[in-house]
Amino acid sequence: MKALKATAALTALVLLAGCTSSGGEEGQLREVSIGLLPAAATAAIYVGIEEGFFEREGIELRIESGQGSAALLPAVSSGQMQFASGTPVSLLIARDQGLDVRVVSPWTGDGVSGNGTVNSSNVVIANDPAISTAVDLEGKTVAINALHSVGDLTIREAVRHAGGDPGAVTFVEMTFADMPGALAQGHVDAIWTAEPFISTLLDEGNHAVTGTNNSDAIPNMITQVIFTSQQLADEDPELVAAMARALKKTLQFSAEHPEDVRAKVPTVLPQIDQDLLAQLIFDGYYETGIDRAPLERIAQLLDGEAWLRNPADVDGLLQSLPADRTGEAK
Repeated sequence: MKALKATAALTALVLLAGCTSSGGEEGQLREVSIGLLPAAATAAIYVGIEEGFFEREGIELRIESGQGSAALLPAVSSGQMQFASGTPVSLLIARDQGLDVRVVSPWTGDGVSGNGTVNSSNVVIANDPAISTAVDLEGKTVAINALHSVGDLTIREAVRHAGGDPGAVTFVEMTFADMPGALAQGHVDAIWTAEPFISTLLDEGNHAVTGTNNSDAIPNMITQVIFTSQQLADEDPELVAAMARALKKTLQFSAEHPEDVRAKVPTVLPQIDQDLLAQLIFDGYYETGIDRAPLERIAQLLDGEAWLRNPADVDGLLQSLPADRTGEAK
């Protein structure tokens, strides 16, 4: 089994040089932290650092690892971390709970799996041939990386769309790294996972459950965005603007140079199998804009599930997004 046994702690530093555009003293860089998932997508940030996009904005970027929005949200809200990646689902829920988080940049969207068969960055994987479509998840246990987040929201909609009862699906929270073992040992019936685990599991004879891609529930879904806190946006708008510019250049470059991203994946996942690394496809994976329609669809599903006390605040979430990052993605 080509299992990924561990991921390294993520830290990236760039040399102090140049002049700052984010409020630091001339000739110095400002240390800035960003929380990202220990996943292949994070390689793009290392590409951006190497290309000097952050340094030219006066930023010395430190990458910290987290298992999902639920873990990263408190760090950003408390000021322990300035920026992080998160799902629009988790961020809309956070705003409803009183955390004024704001999107500053797109990040990732639905891409293509390593063998080209799964048109999503997340999908449900099973090894029982009786679980072939979303409706077959009724009465089954599915592992997701965070409860009341994008995983259970999209799966519930997929089961509902297939004519099944989403209330009959049991969800358990588990890290992506622990999911393959749990599936193999029969502790769960299916797992909702991402690359590089998707390609590994498919190579081992498991299969994707039809109708459970992110985009089956939410067309053209943006899966992750980069966010910050209202406090930072209000108190240091120059830093937020500088970070947004550096991220824009990073996303554009990564979208145009997928092989550069592939070369940096071992920095994030040092034990990744080389055959699997060669299979990963990054074309169309990084978003260069945010289309509002998928966010409105997420808002509708959240309201329908009654996960919010108030209508989903899409406008508030996007109020710090630069104007040139809106419109249709990619």
